[in-house]
Amino acid sequence: MSKQIIAVIGNANIENDIEKQKISLELGRLIIDNDFILATGGFGGVMEYASKGARKSINYTENSIIGILPDYNSENANKYIDIAIPTGFGLARNLMLISMSNAVIAVGGGSGTLNEISASWQMNKLIIGLQVTGWSGNLCGKALDERRNDIIFCAKNAQEAIELLNSKISYYQIRKFTGINKPRIKTDKAEKVIKIHLKLKDELSFLGKGSEGFVFTDKHNIFKLIDNSQQPLELYWTLLSLSETLQSETEIITFPKFKVSYFDKYLLIQYKYEVTSEFEENRNIHIGKFIHLLKQFRKIKWTLTDFKPQNLRLTEKGDLFVIDIGKSFLPISDYLFKSMCRKAFVSYKLQGKLSNSQDFKKYLSPVNEIEDFSLITEFDFVENELKKEFDSFYNEIMTVGKKDILNPIIKDIFQNHIKVKSIFDYGSGYGDMSMLLKNLNLSVRAYEPDKKIVDKYRKKYYQNIDILDYTETEKLIAKKTKFDSILCSLVLCHHLAETKQKRLDIVNKIMVDITALSNKYVIMVICNPLYTNQTCSTLQKRILPNNFNYRNETKFIKKIYSSGRERFDIHRPLSFYENLFEKYNLDIKEIIQTKDEKKTSGIENSDFMIFILEKGKTE
Repeated sequence: MSKQIIAVIGNANIENDIEKQKISLELGRLIIDNDFILATGGFGGVMEYASKGARKSINYTENSIIGILPDYNSENANKYIDIAIPTGFGLARNLMLISMSNAVIAVGGGSGTLNEISASWQMNKLIIGLQVTGWSGNLCGKALDERRNDIIFCAKNAQEAIELLNSKISYYQIRKFTGINKPRIKTDKAEKVIKIHLKLKDELSFLGKGSEGFVFTDKHNIFKLIDNSQQPLELYWTLLSLSETLQSETEIITFPKFKVSYFDKYLLIQYKYEVTSEFEENRNIHIGKFIHLLKQFRKIKWTLTDFKPQNLRLTEKGDLFVIDIGKSFLPISDYLFKSMCRKAFVSYKLQGKLSNSQDFKKYLSPVNEIEDFSLITEFDFVENELKKEFDSFYNEIMTVGKKDILNPIIKDIFQNHIKVKSIFDYGSGYGDMSMLLKNLNLSVRAYEPDKKIVDKYRKKYYQNIDILDYTETEKLIAKKTKFDSILCSLVLCHHLAETKQKRLDIVNKIMVDITALSNKYVIMVICNPLYTNQTCSTLQKRILPNNFNYRNETKFIKKIYSSGRERFDIHRPLSFYENLFEKYNLDIKEIIQTKDEKKTSGIENSDFMIFILEKGKTE
């Protein structure tokens, strides 16, 4: 692989500036030490001192230092240049220097340096500015305009500049400059292009124009025509990959399942129209909505580099919904994902504190690259507390829990496998599944024997759920009240009692209750009896006794990774459950298993087993 070229730009005269002399010398040496090639404008000042420092590197070899000269005379180059290129281009030599470089480091500088920084910004180069007098210090930490989602990075010294260079340069290899954008078309032309391509006859409603293209709707679909892409075919393949990912994920609800087509150097994105409201109209969006959105990004392994409130909407069901489909979507990396999480966190904290969503940019730019929440402390936040809160926010996003693995399957069952209107959640636990089903516009009532759990999660999950105690549940049974389906999730495999006979008595009592309450279906979730591997789950670890025998009922320890909590559960063989369901006249219609990120296949690698049971006909 060829070496990467780093341009060092800055003042042409630093004769009386000891600080810039020292920084430039060390920069030149460190650039060669780190196996890069140095490129400068070839003259004096910062250019000469950087070249001199490069000669002092232990890795210096001939042809490591390039000078791009504005005139025709190579002899005008400073004496440390290895390869002098006399262009005769005058000021245009600045563009050649920037174009040939993989990254740019600025040390001070006047108008010529400002010209080079501006060109670097337009060409999508990594730019690092030293915090010294001149344009590098004036611009570091800032964005020149909205065409990029990053900033000019700040470095206090040469060592810090090289650390930034090494940590970020690989990301910028996917942001290559391919020339000035073609002239933008007008709105009426964009509408005409869409209608001709899709053979539409009705007029389209214009929704807006952004840096990439135009958005229209016919109230059935949204159409986004991208007319401003430097690499339209490359963007097409990227978006096609994202589209295919979303099509295959049935439980993803925070992204539109879109189609993308490429024709005449245009890209057309099309997805179903949904009634949504603007982010700024909903000033109290719960933090859980942001966490859910980011978990879904993590699930599909993509990131939105331009995460901001203008790119979000809120659905009628209250979910955050991404509307910006374009070049800002990139495959996931740890760096990009954590950057997006920081911007989401700031968006959450500042909702309702700014007059409109355009004002968010000032506060999102600083956290794009580093974990610095100091700017939002002007809203009476404490910086140390913000960092702790973000850590908790980020950890919850990164933690895989039962809700992430099991709840999407339960939702899919009630949406796509069975048709019901009323559900009784027997042993509802935290209430998260009850709320999930309530959000599907189903009638939900729930029973949870542990009052402490209900009180703890009343505001979070049980707020709109009719939650009953056991006396009230018994009254329903006595009145022969029926529900289309009973959900009994992870109840039968709980410890329940100390002795085997008492546990069996409780299991039978539960089965009597749920069959009495069910009109047709029972959805039964149990800990997968076939899962006995102690390390194959990202959710939990099962610690089995040394004398474990699959055919016997066994008490074992379950350690939950997300909380570190340990509890006892009961293993019973699959045949026990088959016989139990047969005893209570429940036919097994379908068995569904959860999937774990650690394993790709194998029935024993599933944390949970879900039975769709149907009441058999009585003789």
